[in-house]
Amino acid sequence: MRTQGNTQNFDDKYRILFEKSKDAILIIENQFFSDCNPAAVEMLGYETKAELLDTHPSQLSPQFQPDGRDSFNKAKEMMDIALKNGSHRFEWTHVRFNGEEFPVEVVLTAISDEKGKEVLHTIWRDITHHKGVEKEREQEQEKLLNILESIPHGIALVNNQGDYQYVNPHFTKITGYSIGDIPNKEAWFEKVYPDPEYRKLVVDTWAKDSGNPGLGEFREFEITCKNGDSKHIEFRSTFLDDLKISVLTDVTDRKKTEEMFREKDRLQGVLELSGAVCHEMTQPLMSIQGYFDLLTMDIASDSHIHERITKIQSQIGRLTSITKKLMDISRYETKDYLDEKIVDIAKSSNNVD
Repeated sequence: MRTQGNTQNFDDKYRILFEKSKDAILIIENQFFSDCNPAAVEMLGYETKAELLDTHPSQLSPQFQPDGRDSFNKAKEMMDIALKNGSHRFEWTHVRFNGEEFPVEVVLTAISDEKGKEVLHTIWRDITHHKGVEKEREQEQEKLLNILESIPHGIALVNNQGDYQYVNPHFTKITGYSIGDIPNKEAWFEKVYPDPEYRKLVVDTWAKDSGNPGLGEFREFEITCKNGDSKHIEFRSTFLDDLKISVLTDVTDRKKTEEMFREKDRLQGVLELSGAVCHEMTQPLMSIQGYFDLLTMDIASDSHIHERITKIQSQIGRLTSITKKLMDISRYETKDYLDEKIVDIAKSSNNVD
């Protein structure tokens, strides 16, 4: 059983803790401050605690809180919640004596909820530094987001469960897919690589690369966009502990340019070969044609070899026609021959004879 002396000792100890606490402690009776410790006076920048007493919490606050609500009505709501639930923790903005606003974390604990004798024990903790750090973090995140939003490459963030966390606007511009279209990597693989065999190749490559943390190799795959178009995409992924970052670059135009140059090189090779063949064959063909013309003049038309000589001349004519076509090649066209492709001289030449 607590004696009067023990009660006095307890009260003295509480008063010492109350006065020496580095946290601001205040007592609210019937919605007005009735007591506070030196830390509260110092936090608010007043000279004495007498200047704080008999004031409503809203009187030490700006007219409106950050959420737009007026301080008087919101303060009453916060106190009512604490009285109903026994305690309540929330953030609040107060005003120092010099007019400076500052954020605090408030903990209200109900001491008495008796009507007309409502008492709340209040602790304030200045969270200005915490808010500053939080604001800096938000600013850094906003800066990073702005970079991701404006970078001229597709960016996708995928967690370890294979769920897409973010895709930037350029990703959607390249592929046509938004994050709603591809909630996870399974949906991405199925839509972008409709051919099962090709999809397996890509999935196996992804699995192999994801097994090696860090920056992955450049990978190039042909994808099917949302509108059905095919594009050649260069992928470069970074594999972190809890996140995979993929950078997409559309190289379709580059592939077309490379193919154009390859086409040009092939055509140049054909032109050089056809030129050499024409140069070497023209004179012998002209000589052969001339000699056969002389032979036919010496052989009677009813001779048994005349028909054979005529057939040979016909084949010489074909050779001459092919030579002319070779001389007029202007493009590279191929046709199937046995198990490979060869130059289609007729389609590659401007000479239609």
